Amino acid sequence: MRSWDTRRLRRVAAWTGTVAGAALLGSCGGGGSSSDSADSAGNATPSGNATPSSNAISTAASTATVGAAVSTLAGGATQSTSGGTTTTDTGGVGTLSSSSTGAAGTITGVGGASGASTTGAPLAALTVSNLAIEPNPRMTLSAYVSWTTSEAANSEVQFGTDGYQFRIVDSNEVTEHRVHVVGMRAETAYVIKAVSTNQAAAGSAEGSFTTGPVPADLPASGTLVADQRDKMQPGWTLTNYHVGGSSNFSTSPAIIALLDEEGAVVWYFVHGDSADQFGMTSTEWLPNGHVLIGNASAEPAREVDLEGNVLWEGPTGGEPALSHHTSKLSTGNYLVLRESNTSARVEEISPDNSVVWSWDLYDHLQPTTTAADWCHLNAVTTDAAERFIYFNCRFQGLFKVDRSTKELVWQMGAAIDDSSSGDIVYLPDNSVRFNDAHDPDVYEDGTVVFYDNQGWANHMGGEGNGTFHSRVVEYAIDETTLEATLTWEFPGSFEVDPWYKEQWQTPIWGDADRLENGNVLVTAGVRGAGTHTRIFEVSRGGEVVWGIEWPENNGSYRADRIPALAERIP
Repeated sequence: MRSWDTRRLRRVAAWTGTVAGAALLGSCGGGGSSSDSADSAGNATPSGNATPSSNAISTAASTATVGAAVSTLAGGATQSTSGGTTTTDTGGVGTLSSSSTGAAGTITGVGGASGASTTGAPLAALTVSNLAIEPNPRMTLSAYVSWTTSEAANSEVQFGTDGYQFRIVDSNEVTEHRVHVVGMRAETAYVIKAVSTNQAAAGSAEGSFTTGPVPADLPASGTLVADQRDKMQPGWTLTNYHVGGSSNFSTSPAIIALLDEEGAVVWYFVHGDSADQFGMTSTEWLPNGHVLIGNASAEPAREVDLEGNVLWEGPTGGEPALSHHTSKLSTGNYLVLRESNTSARVEEISPDNSVVWSWDLYDHLQPTTTAADWCHLNAVTTDAAERFIYFNCRFQGLFKVDRSTKELVWQMGAAIDDSSSGDIVYLPDNSVRFNDAHDPDVYEDGTVVFYDNQGWANHMGGEGNGTFHSRVVEYAIDETTLEATLTWEFPGSFEVDPWYKEQWQTPIWGDADRLENGNVLVTAGVRGAGTHTRIFEVSRGGEVVWGIEWPENNGSYRADRIPALAERIP
């Protein structure tokens, strides 16, 4: 659940100015730039600290190539020297070959520059040495590229499978360069070029890298069901992957993944060792380039960087049980949810997991139905100033709360238990009221988007259930008159593939996010025999412009679109 203010305006500003720079900060000293229109694969990431043992993998799964002459060192490592470049590969796997160049007047791929200084004169040769390409021991799809230059210059890594297709640029000028490159696909051979330039000189060195496999439970790619690349919001998709089991509960850990625009996995993180039984594991891309992952059954919430380092772990245990959602405030504190049959509570916790603020719905309202699962708390967010929280109960609706006074400002009631509940009047009439929702997004323009599940067969004791055909609805809220006008619905009356009107029914998960281009990214998450989770992007005109499906009985709870973190080379 996101508000436009906190997850759109503030995050977009961070993306456009710092994402690629943040990705390189820990490696090269900061700075950098990237394009929001980048395609497919390629990325760079920040440094970090601790790593979970469950995410450690053998470096033998990935191979690096950086030297024409190869010699064997103690322990099976290999070393090569070519053109003044010496490289050691401790993975114990692969052959090495490389070249190092610094020809005057030649440079490619740095901000479109091509071999000239700012005065128009040809660039002199810059010596590039000690090129090394090393597998990331925590993830088989990424590598560290490092090199030395004879004088301070910027850092650029170009890579691709058929020539150099993508680039990552850090404008900070240093002599010791190190970039963590992420965004490559599984079991694929890439050519790698390290390029450095300053106002007077340029040089480069080349090598190669072959990625390893993804974890056994994670497919290397989703299946594309729609692909109009020119109409979609450019970028990658962040989501959780829930491995379905033979019963209602999974026996596998949650896996968090980034997908490129063709649906291929280009980054992953295995969320601990224990089973993600229920799949309601939230994911959020943070302005600092980290990924925030919610708790998954016994596994605590975690903030991780793209190298796979764990930077924060949330609490475990406590009463009531943690559930559904973790988010982060601008102060550095976190919001977590706890729920039982007598409590539905949001807690603000400090980085050391001390509770500094909390709010419980049961202190303000009591159940009016016999439903055991009365609230079903699944999301919370704040406005930009973090003065209010928006607190979502699947079966009771959306609540706006003043954080300072803890007063309940209004309730936007759901229909499933009581079609007359709440303070908000629906327009043009009450028939447009949403039924039961996951992860609503509140936007600065006064609109709110709900993923309306439209019923769950196991929910009993309320007024009714739903149509059992899921949908997305958008309302414009007038907080003066307390009215909500339906402004958009999908599938609604749009002419679409029959799947969206006949097969789309997700009883336990779901998410809908409005994107920068006005399209909506929808996570139709489901598990069970014969079911397929579909993540798709739909335009305001009802056209599905992009989408992927997971294999049968494997699901996703939420998804976010983030800018691709590497720029396609023109």
